[in-house]
Amino acid sequence: MKVAIISGPITKLHEGITYSFVFDEAYRLAKRGLDIHVVRAFQENKSFSYGIHFHGLENGSRIKYLPFMFKHLDSIPSLGYLMPPWSMLYLCKYAHSVANVASSQNVDLIHAHFAYPEGFAGLIAKKETRKPLVITLHGYDILTEPTVRYGVRLDRRLDTLIRKVLEDADAIITASNATHREAQVAGAEEKKLYLIPNGVDTKRFNPSLDGNAIRERYSIKDKFIVFTIRHHVPKNGIEYLIKSIPLVIKEINNVIFVIGGNGPLHRYYKSLARKLGVSKNVIFTGSIPQKKLPYYYAACDVFVIPSVIEAFGLVTIEAMACGKPVIGSRVGGICDIIEDGVNGYLVKPKNPREIAEKIILLLENPALTSKMGIEGRRIVDEKFDIDERINKIVHLYKELVQ
Repeated sequence: MKVAIISGPITKLHEGITYSFVFDEAYRLAKRGLDIHVVRAFQENKSFSYGIHFHGLENGSRIKYLPFMFKHLDSIPSLGYLMPPWSMLYLCKYAHSVANVASSQNVDLIHAHFAYPEGFAGLIAKKETRKPLVITLHGYDILTEPTVRYGVRLDRRLDTLIRKVLEDADAIITASNATHREAQVAGAEEKKLYLIPNGVDTKRFNPSLDGNAIRERYSIKDKFIVFTIRHHVPKNGIEYLIKSIPLVIKEINNVIFVIGGNGPLHRYYKSLARKLGVSKNVIFTGSIPQKKLPYYYAACDVFVIPSVIEAFGLVTIEAMACGKPVIGSRVGGICDIIEDGVNGYLVKPKNPREIAEKIILLLENPALTSKMGIEGRRIVDEKFDIDERINKIVHLYKELVQ
């Protein structure tokens, strides 16, 4: 079976960070014997890496795609006409490139990760090639949270385009109940929706890993470690974890908060830690290479995901796979993963006091921490193994092609 996957700036390497979750999926599909052709969102030469064929956008200016845009005006909802012409021409160039790859490689179906812009490009490519279209929703393309300006659907023009994509797609994959419900709100038919949770490599992330090298690197061998890793943007709520630190160290002083990742708010978070007088209890690691990430989970005692909104929260199951209890906000897909009081705790979003209370509870009760870690690993094995996700996706592909 041949599949064209559309996924923006997906990495080409196991070690890459950008859209690594899409790469992992494409890599495993290729290992299953599927012929995978990934179309990325910029001009580049064709290449082959880890069993995957990579294609870029076609050469040429956007203006030459004007006739192609007029050909597919019926795919553009009325509000879509208010989009800047340059943006619409880019989408048409994207779609034309996908359609060319799909036709030249004689693919059996098209699979777009994200409803916009990839899904809209996939929709036009579907109409050009008459191949089935699968959309995987990831969060930013379907959920919205105005308080942190999260979600492309806050723009009514893009909302109408996404609704058109969901209406015309042949199948829509959601990873959580939150994205599943919101897809229905956005007009997707229930019969087209497939709830397939994200998965984790349970061999790569496992409880037997040794995190001592990480502890030695930062000279925190005899400290409690609370870990998080997220992109430093408002929706991930890292500031609320930082605001919990004074409350924690008031009760437990020998604790270090390791905050991984980078982003627009990185400098603000550092200044916030200084302002709160907790800099000596915080380590900002910056971006963490994928190959080293499992050892950071292994080094920690507790993992925290303090999101304001969350479609799924892949880091949650990575930490659980390593046998760590997780404290997470009671939002979105996190509620599908954390069983409150079993493998971790759910807390109110934007609530530093609750975060602190649960951290203190776990650090003061090592037996409870260990028990929750064991339960977390059990739940991952039962519900969130990436191989099971791949099995379900392959089955869906076969249904659509047949």
